Amino acid sequence: MNPKRKVRTTEDVLKDQQRQADAQRGNTAMVKKATNALAADDNNPWIEVSTEIDKVIGAPMCKFTKQGEFSISDIDNIPDGTRCIAHADQISFGWQKWQDGKPVERRIGLVADRFVPPLRSELGDADSQQWELQDDGSRRDPWQFQMSVPITRLDAGGETYNFTTGSKGGLACVSRLTRAYGRRVQDEKVPGLPIVELRADHYRHRTYGKIFYPVMHIVGWTGRDGKPLSIADDLNDEIDM
Repeated sequence: MNPKRKVRTTEDVLKDQQRQADAQRGNTAMVKKATNALAADDNNPWIEVSTEIDKVIGAPMCKFTKQGEFSISDIDNIPDGTRCIAHADQISFGWQKWQDGKPVERRIGLVADRFVPPLRSELGDADSQQWELQDDGSRRDPWQFQMSVPITRLDAGGETYNFTTGSKGGLACVSRLTRAYGRRVQDEKVPGLPIVELRADHYRHRTYGKIFYPVMHIVGWTGRDGKPLSIADDLNDEIDM
């Protein structure tokens, strides 16, 4: 690292993040054609058409189940160990209101926009006796805090899903990803995007037994062209700084 390089302030870093987010947010949909092309043949019309349709309908949701699986439907899961590009520049967080099992209101924004979610006390619905009754007899707060990050698989044609979570383990997973991306930006690397390996881990709860939680293990980064950097390229970035 060059000792004469000017030390950057937090404000400088935030401004850079804002510029990067603005440059990459041409389409607010979570699916990006440039990234999907990583796993696709440029001359493959089926992949190109499906990518354009994805832009219109948005990315399907991916959630982490109590069984320790990254689920994309009632019957389909993303295999353990699958590698994906995590769009850390598009991480969002905030409150989602549920009613009759359906989302009815959102107070959610992008980290890149420095969104500040409201306090729970500012959202209303404070009377817990009016909350929906669950099967176990408890009442569930209609406002649930969540974080989301779009992930693009590096296999299977490059499908993109919006991984959304509100569990303690899931929030910790996305928070670690957020921190790693922030440090990458602060270190003045070409930030790129993290390449993660989807895993499940667990711990033992005294009452409920084995509790699974999601892991996005960072195994690499993308470069200026949006493609994965080799280990040598990533090391060269560090040496050139």
